[in-house]
Amino acid sequence: MAEEVVWVIESWEAWSGLKEWVTEADVQRVQENARQIKKVAQQLQQDKKQNNQIARFLAFLLDKISNDNIIKWLYDTFFVTVDPKTNIPYFRKSMNDVVVVGLFYPFYSEKAEELWVNHYYENLNNAKEKSVNWYISYLQDLSDHYHDNIPINQSSFIQLLVEIFKEYLSNNSNSELWENVDKMYEKTIREKLYLEGNDG
Repeated sequence: MAEEVVWVIESWEAWSGLKEWVTEADVQRVQENARQIKKVAQQLQQDKKQNNQIARFLAFLLDKISNDNIIKWLYDTFFVTVDPKTNIPYFRKSMNDVVVVGLFYPFYSEKAEELWVNHYYENLNNAKEKSVNWYISYLQDLSDHYHDNIPINQSSFIQLLVEIFKEYLSNNSNSELWENVDKMYEKTIREKLYLEGNDG
């Protein structure tokens, strides 16, 4: 007990001596740093929670998507990129998962709500009636909100969209017509999304 009292007295004397050296600005700076550290810790917790929600939705997508071409073009579009200066392909360190989920969100919005990822997309151009023109408008909105400025392979992305159109927006089940449908969808994407071939 006596040792504890001595320690408290020595600590108080040390603090009293330091009080002359510590200014009010120092105390405020330490308090502000503590607030910033707490804020960063909270953001990291929030990011971890959101990453887990996105990861669960992506796992659901991988299980749900039966079209192998969609998986192939997703990979080529979001995991591989080409350096615009050297034209050399390389693997991205991470994909823009919010955009990838966003591509499929309109078709699985109930699952997105169940997994708590719908808040990313609630303010985007959504519609009950799904059509090619609506989806292109939705993609423009998605890009405006979540594009990460890392270039993606345009031809891979167009092929991905063609497959998404066929899978989710087409009523055509006749595989003999797919070649013509592919060309029609590709032309639509180039004209409306990339503004190619428009004279006006």
